[in-house]
Amino acid sequence: MAIHDGASTFARAADSVLNQSCSGVELVVVDCASRDRTPSMLESYRDRDIRVESVTLDTDDVLVGFRRGLHEARGSYVMFMRQADWLAPDALSALVDSAEADELQMVFASRSEDVWDRRRESCRARLLDLDRHVWTSDDDIRHAVGTLYERGLFDTAAGVVVERELARQRPEVPSTVDQGFAFVLACLRDAVRMGTVDGPLYHAVVFETDGREPFDPDLAERCSYEHAQMMSLVAQWGMDTDPEVAAPIHRRHVRRLIECIDNASVGTSSSSSQERLARVQHMLDAADTRDSLAAVASDSREFGIMYKPMAQGNAQGCCFGARLRELARISHLPLGQLL
Repeated sequence: MAIHDGASTFARAADSVLNQSCSGVELVVVDCASRDRTPSMLESYRDRDIRVESVTLDTDDVLVGFRRGLHEARGSYVMFMRQADWLAPDALSALVDSAEADELQMVFASRSEDVWDRRRESCRARLLDLDRHVWTSDDDIRHAVGTLYERGLFDTAAGVVVERELARQRPEVPSTVDQGFAFVLACLRDAVRMGTVDGPLYHAVVFETDGREPFDPDLAERCSYEHAQMMSLVAQWGMDTDPEVAAPIHRRHVRRLIECIDNASVGTSSSSSQERLARVQHMLDAADTRDSLAAVASDSREFGIMYKPMAQGNAQGCCFGARLRELARISHLPLGQLL
C-alpha cells in the first residue's frame, strides 16, 4: 500500500488486511510524504503488529511508493491496495487458496465499488461480479483476454494477486494516471495460468465522473494509448483479426470515445466551442476510431444516438448528442434509456 495523507481511511484498510484468516500475511506500507496523522498511525500499527513493515519517502508520488513497496515485499504473492479500499473477511484466503491450488500466476478478485457522486454527497454500490474460473494455458488466456478487458477486469491492479517474481519483473506499476492498467497488461504478456474468484472480495472507493467534469485534453490520448496497447498485445498473438478477441476490445474503445466526446462537449472549460469541436473532430478522424467503429457496426444499437454521427465523422452531431445525453441524465427523462 502506498499512502499519502490517508489518516481518515488507513485504519480501515490496514485492519481489513491484518484481520484476515490467511496466515503469513505481510502488510508493506509506504508513506509518501504524508502531512497529516498518517505517520504516527503507521508507527503505532508497526509497533504493535510484527506483520506491518513501513517505509517513509520524501515524495508524495504514490507511483514511486508502489515501486518501493514491491521491492520490499517478501511473500510468494503480492497485491496492490489503495489507501481508501478494504478487503472482505477471508478474502486473502480465497485468493491465495485459488492461486496455490491451481498454481496460478494471477488471480482477479470480484470487487464491489462505493461510487460517490461528483459532489461527494451520495453513494451507490457497483459490483464487478466474476464467476470462479481458471485458465491454465496461454492459449486459454489469449482467447479470454478481450472479454475480460471489456468487463473492466484490467482497469486497476488493486485487488489482483500476482506471483511476486512475475510482478517484480515488470517495470510498470500502478500509477495515479492509469490505476495499474499497464502493470496488469505487462503481467498478462507472460502469464500462462490465471483465474478469477467470486466474491466480492475487494472493496474500492471511487468517485463518479460525468460529462460536466473539467475538460481533460489528455483523456482521448489516454484512451487511444490503452486501446493501442490492447491491440498490440493481441496482434503479438496473431489474434487481432479474431472477432472473439478483438470485437470486445473495439466495443470498449467506442464506449471510452463516447466518454471523451462527452467530456469535450459539456465539460467545464474556458475553451471555445470551436476549439472543442476541433478536438472532437480530431478524435473522429483518428485511424483507431475508424477501425473500432467499423468493427462494431453490427452492434451499433449498443451505442445509442452516438454511433451514427461518430460513424459519419460528424463532430457537430456528436457534440449535440453528448449535450442531449447530459440533459437526459440530469433531468432523469426516460429518453436517457435510449441514449
